[in-house]
Amino acid sequence: MRDIKPTESKRKTPRRKSPDELPPEAQQLYEEHAAKAPSRRFTGSKVPVTNVHVPKQSFTRVSEERPLFAKVDITKRSLKKKKRISMRLGKKERTLLLSLLFIGLITAGIAAFIFLPKASIALIVKTAPLLIDQKFVISTNPETSPNSIPGTVFSQDIRVEGSVPVTSTETIGTKATGTMQLINKTFDEQKIKERSRLITKDNVLFYMKTSATIPAASNSGVASITVQVEAAEAGEQGNIAPQTLHFVALDTTAQALVYGQNTVAFTDGSGKDIKIIRDIDLAQAKDAAIAQAKTLVRDAAQAQLQVGWSLLEESWDTKLTAFDPIGKVGDNVDAIPFTAAGTVRVMAFKDDALMTTLENALKTALNKDFMLFPGAISYTKSLDSTNYETGQAGITARVTHTTIPVLSLDTLKDKLAGRSKAEAINYLQGLPGIQNATIDTWPFWVKNVPEIPKRITIKISSDRQP
Repeated sequence: MRDIKPTESKRKTPRRKSPDELPPEAQQLYEEHAAKAPSRRFTGSKVPVTNVHVPKQSFTRVSEERPLFAKVDITKRSLKKKKRISMRLGKKERTLLLSLLFIGLITAGIAAFIFLPKASIALIVKTAPLLIDQKFVISTNPETSPNSIPGTVFSQDIRVEGSVPVTSTETIGTKATGTMQLINKTFDEQKIKERSRLITKDNVLFYMKTSATIPAASNSGVASITVQVEAAEAGEQGNIAPQTLHFVALDTTAQALVYGQNTVAFTDGSGKDIKIIRDIDLAQAKDAAIAQAKTLVRDAAQAQLQVGWSLLEESWDTKLTAFDPIGKVGDNVDAIPFTAAGTVRVMAFKDDALMTTLENALKTALNKDFMLFPGAISYTKSLDSTNYETGQAGITARVTHTTIPVLSLDTLKDKLAGRSKAEAINYLQGLPGIQNATIDTWPFWVKNVPEIPKRITIKISSDRQP
């Protein structure tokens, strides 16, 4: 290869005045510009170029005949995934990131040291019982009744039908009969009336079929007479073994002196129990109709009741205008179907208004040095009167609660903030009415009560609790 060197000849090529191919207007502008241009020109070096022979490559052309609309299976194509390039941080960036992380950890540690500690204080205080009876009125028009509790009335005409099983039974069969000796240990003659009753230790009742006179006892022994008796009810329960029976009409002392005794077992009693309608079964059917009507009205009232209101359970009033049982006393049936119709009424009251009334009544009865124990108020209530026409109900509530010496929890938290556990416990146990005090801190390294009062919780319990 030849060396490329600049030519030594510094031949100047005269510059053309203007290209021949320019149009006349451009030629005129070019000549004006050339006349104003400076005479100094820059010349370059002439570099000869050597021709290099490059062999011609031959390419084989492959022709493939394809239909105009070919179906290409794209599932067979291999899709090349692009290589994901991970970004690396430089040294300065890593240093900056670690510095920020270190600062964040320090900040979190300081915040945890300040805000994380908490203390739970449990106080057992001496309590005293407080019992009052408070009368108040529930009214549907509280504006016209001063100091009354807002109330409302639910009333609904209802018709029910149902069935109750018969519980009374009767034994159909043969009554047990037998001979019994009547014993007299007294020195007086004893006259016993017909149908007098004798009873066993298992409460099986027998009747005397005839009257009898027991002679007086002699000095040498007792007097006796034999009578016929019959079981009060048919069935095998009248089959009794030999034993002593007492007269129902005599007291305990007399029963030891005059009594009956069967020497032979009774065995002829037989029968079976069947269900028979009695008055008690009809009364149970009526009670079932009232309970069913009350349940239906309760569901309807609860659906309409506003939030924060409760039904006055003592005020339920159900009056049946019709009660039609299918069956009568003495019928042998297993159940009593019935239909009934009537009116069911009940009152409701506002819960918070009742609790406010009871709490104010308790506060009125408090001594100035005591306060109510923080907790739910227990009470029972009874209905004095109900007038659904005027929408009023008179109630007497018996309220039971406990009292403790006056304590301000907010002031107590401020007094304890920042103190050590031992110092805080000594301070608490020195207060009047405090029987015992315990303090638990968290986390484990915390030895003092936190400085922030919101991180302190105080739980008060009564010394009367089991």
